[in-house]
Amino acid sequence: MNIRDRLQAVLGTEYRLERELGGGGMSRVFLAEETQLSRRVVVKVLPPELAAGINAERFHREIQLAASLQHPHIVPLLAAGGADDLFYYTMPLIGGESLRTRLSRDRQLPVRDAVHTLREVADALDYAHARGVVHRDIKPDNVLIADHHALVTDFGVAKALSRSGGDSGLTSVGVALGTPAYMAPEQAAGDPNIDHRADVYALGAMAYEMLAGRPPFTNLSPHQMLAAHVTERVPPITAHRPDLPPALAELVMRCLDKDPAKRPQTAAEVRDALEAIVTPSGGTVRTAAVRALGRQRTRRLAAASAVVLVAAWWLLRARPASALDANRVAVAPFEVLQPSLTLWHEGLVDVLSRSLDGAGPLRTVSPTLVVRRWRGRADPASARALGRETGAGTVVFGSLVGAGEDSVRLTATVLDVKTGNGLGEIELRDRASRMDRVADSLAVRVLRELGRTRAIGLVRSTPLGSASLPALRAFLQGEQFLRRSEWDSAIVYHQRAIALDSGFALAWSHAGLAAGWAHSASDSLSRTYKLRAGSLNRGLAPRESLIVQAESLAATVYAGPQRLGGRWWTYGRRMIGTLDEAVRRYPADPELWYMLGDARFHVGALADIPPAQALEAFDRAIGLDSAFTPAYVHAIPLGLEQRGADAGRRYATAYLRLGATGEYATVTQLVARLLDPAAAGSAMTARLVDSIPMHGLMLAIGVVAKFPDSAETAIRLAREHERRILLTRPADSAQARATLAFSLAFRGHLRAAYQTGARQFGSLFAQLALLGAVPADSAEAVFREWIGPQRRYPLWWALPWWTARRDTAGILSVRRWAETGLRSLADTTPAFVKEILTYVTQSARAYLTLAQGDTVRALRQFQALPDTACFGSCDLDLLVRAQLLAARGRDRDAATWLDRQPGEGGLGQGTSPVRVLWELERGRVHERLGNRDTAVTAYAFVAAVWAHADPGLQSYVDEARAGLTRLGGEPRR
Repeated sequence: MNIRDRLQAVLGTEYRLERELGGGGMSRVFLAEETQLSRRVVVKVLPPELAAGINAERFHREIQLAASLQHPHIVPLLAAGGADDLFYYTMPLIGGESLRTRLSRDRQLPVRDAVHTLREVADALDYAHARGVVHRDIKPDNVLIADHHALVTDFGVAKALSRSGGDSGLTSVGVALGTPAYMAPEQAAGDPNIDHRADVYALGAMAYEMLAGRPPFTNLSPHQMLAAHVTERVPPITAHRPDLPPALAELVMRCLDKDPAKRPQTAAEVRDALEAIVTPSGGTVRTAAVRALGRQRTRRLAAASAVVLVAAWWLLRARPASALDANRVAVAPFEVLQPSLTLWHEGLVDVLSRSLDGAGPLRTVSPTLVVRRWRGRADPASARALGRETGAGTVVFGSLVGAGEDSVRLTATVLDVKTGNGLGEIELRDRASRMDRVADSLAVRVLRELGRTRAIGLVRSTPLGSASLPALRAFLQGEQFLRRSEWDSAIVYHQRAIALDSGFALAWSHAGLAAGWAHSASDSLSRTYKLRAGSLNRGLAPRESLIVQAESLAATVYAGPQRLGGRWWTYGRRMIGTLDEAVRRYPADPELWYMLGDARFHVGALADIPPAQALEAFDRAIGLDSAFTPAYVHAIPLGLEQRGADAGRRYATAYLRLGATGEYATVTQLVARLLDPAAAGSAMTARLVDSIPMHGLMLAIGVVAKFPDSAETAIRLAREHERRILLTRPADSAQARATLAFSLAFRGHLRAAYQTGARQFGSLFAQLALLGAVPADSAEAVFREWIGPQRRYPLWWALPWWTARRDTAGILSVRRWAETGLRSLADTTPAFVKEILTYVTQSARAYLTLAQGDTVRALRQFQALPDTACFGSCDLDLLVRAQLLAARGRDRDAATWLDRQPGEGGLGQGTSPVRVLWELERGRVHERLGNRDTAVTAYAFVAAVWAHADPGLQSYVDEARAGLTRLGGEPRR
C-alpha cells in the first residue's frame, strides 16, 4: 500500500485526500477536505522511514504546544495524529505563494518588500520564543506570502520531532538540525542546548538570500554547508548588493555572527531594528490601509521624515509650541526589558490613559499620538520633550521588570513638565498574572499624587471595560496592530478579546473599526460589531465612550436610508455632532479629527456640511500627526476637487513618502503620475494603467472622478475599465458602461454619454434629455415606457423634462402612480417606501404648478418638500428651488441651498451634469451677493470641467469665463 492510501486509511472519513501538493525535507504534503466542516486543509505526513522510532505520545504533546501558537503571522496547526510509523498534522490552506517561489522568480527583493516580510517573520518568532517555542527551520520554503503578508509555517514541528525521536535517527536526515543552508553554527554542530538565537541566525541567512539573491554559502554539499556555517566567515552582503542601506547590511551580518552572544539577542530586537532602518526618525513603521473606498489590504505606515516635512510644508505647517496644560496628562510607553512583558510597553499607555481621562479636570493625550511622538528612554528629559510636544503639563513614565520567576516590579514617575520636578514616585510589585491589578493600582497612585493639587474623582476600576486579564491582553495586542494600521491582525486579536469577554464594549467597537478599514465602512461585520459595542457603552472613559457612540451611529448611517427612512438624516447629524463634541473636548487628538473628517466626507450632506469642511478636518489631523496616513486618503480627491492638481499631488506625494504600501499605495502612485503633466503621457504611466488590478483601477477612478482637469483623466481610466470588462467579464459590462457614461456626461460629452447606453441609467438619461442630448421623440418614448405597466425606473426622474415641455399629462401620471402606491401600502411595508412615495406626490404637485406657470405657488411647494425623503436623488429639485428663490431676488436663501454639495448620496456620486449647472447657479448668486472668492471658485469649476464639452454647452462655459473676467479670477489649470 502506498503512502497516500495508508494516510487515507489513518485519516478515515474525517478527511478526504484530493491530491499531493509536493513535499520534501521533513514531510510530504497533501491537499484534503475536512469533511465535517467542508473546508480544505493541508495535511503534512512524515514518511515512514523518518517517523520510525518516534514516541507517539511525546510527539502529540509537542505538537499540542505548537498548536497553541495563535499569531497573525503564524500558520496554525489544526490537528495531529498517527498510527504505527505514520504521523501527520494539518494546517489551513493558505492562498498566495511561498517566499521560495518568489525568490526563484525574482532572485532579489526590493528593500522595502524584504524588510516588510522580515519584520513580520521576526514578530512571529518573538511571539513564539516568548512561549518557549523555537522554530529550528526558518527558511524561504517555510514562509508563505498571502495578501502581502508573511506567514510562518511548520512552527514547532522540528522540536516535536527531536523531542519525540532518537537523535541519531533524525540527525542523519537533517530534520532535527533543520536545513543546512540556513543553520546556525551551534545547531550544525549538534549542540543539544540551542535556543531561540538559532532562529535569529536562520532569519539572517534568509534575509541575506532575499537581499543578495543568494544564500550565505553556495555550491556546497550538505555536509560542506554545515561545516561552512561552523567555520567559514560569511561574505559581506554588500559584496553582492552594494546599494543596501548600511544599517540593514550591518543588521543582517550581526544576525549571522558565529557567536550567539554577539547576535541580536531576541527576535524583537531584530524587528525593532528593521523598523528603525526604514524610519530615519526612529519611529515605528506604519501602514496606510485604508479601505473606505473599497476592499483594501493591510499596509504599513512610516513616521514622517524631515524630507516629508519640507516637501509638504504647506500642508504640514509647523505647530507652535503647545501651551502646557497642567490638567493634560500624557502617559509615556513604559520601558520593558523582559520579552514576556513586551505587551505592556504600550499596553500601560492604553490602560492608564483611559483610567485617568475624565477623572475630575484631567484629560489624557491619545495613546496613539503618544506612541508616535515618544522618543528616547523612560527618563525626565524624554518625558519633558513629550509633554512640550503634546501640550501635556504632566507626564507619567516608568519601567516594568521581572522580579523573580512569576512577579513584576513597576516603577513610575509623575513629572511636572514645566518645572521638571517629580510630583511623585511610585513603586508596585505583584504577580505577573495580575497585571490588571498592577494597572489599577498605578492609576490610583497617580490620581493620589495629582489629587494633592486639584479635585479628582475616583478612578474607574478595569477602565477598558473588562475584568478578564486574558481578554485585556488580547485587546491590547489588537490595539498595537490597530495603531500600526494592520487591520486584519487587529481584527483577529479583538475577536479573541470578544470571545473571552462578550461584554467587552471597546473590543467590539475596535473590531468594528478594524473591519471597516479593512473592508468598507458599510461592511456587515463592521456594522454588527459597532452596534453591539453601542449597546454595551457603559462605564468607559469619556473619549472612548464618544468613539463608541459615534461608531455605533456610523454603523446605522452606513446601512443606508433603506433601513432608516427619514431617520437616516437624524442619525447622520447625531453622528457628526458626537464627533464635533469629541474634537471640542480633545482638540489635539488626530484620530478624532480624522474620524470627523471621514464622517463629513461620507455623510456631511446629511448635516448640510460642505466637502471643504471635511478637508479642513483632515488637515487638522495631518497637522497634529503628519504620520497618520488614513487622513490623507480622502484628502487626495478632496484636494483635487477643491484646490486643484497641485494640492492633490502634494497630498498624494506626502502619503507615498510616508512609506505606504499595498493596494491603495499602488493606486496613489498611479494617480500621482497622472497628475504630473510630465509623466501623465509617458509609456511608464500607460503601463501602470494597463497593469493595475481591476479593483485598483476602480479606486483610481473614484479618486479623480470629480477632478476637472484638462486631460480628463477620469474618462481615460473609465475607458480602460470598460475595455478590460469587455475582455474579461462581458456579463458585467453594464457597470463599466455606467462608469464611462457618468464620466463622459460630467465632462460635458453628452452625446457620447448617450451613445454609451445612458438609456440604461435612468437619472443620467433624464438629465441628458433635459439638456437636449437625447432626441425629443426618443426621450418621449422612453419616458412613456417608464410610466407604462413595467415602471422600470423611478418615474420622478422625468418630471423636470415634462415640466420644461409643459407636459402636464406626464406629470399627472407620475403623481397618480405615487398616490395609488400610497393607498395600497401594507402595514408591513418599510417606512422608507412610504416616505419616497409621499415625496414623489408632493414633488409632482410642485412641478405641475411650475409647468402651469405659477412660480410663486411652485416655490412654496418646492420649499415644503421634506429633505429627509430626498435620499440624494433629488438634486434637480433642489436646484429648481434655488433658481426660483434667486428669480425672486432671494439670493441669500438660494445660496443656503447652493452651498450644499449635490449628488453625494445618489447615483453618480456628484459626477453628473447637474453638478456643473449647480455650480454655475452658485457662481451667479454669490457674485450678486458680493462673495467674490466663492463666485470665482464656482465659475472656475464650470469653465474647467466643461472646457472640452459639446458645442451645445459652450454658452454655459462662456458665461463662466465672463464671470471670471469680471471678478478678476483665474481659470483652473
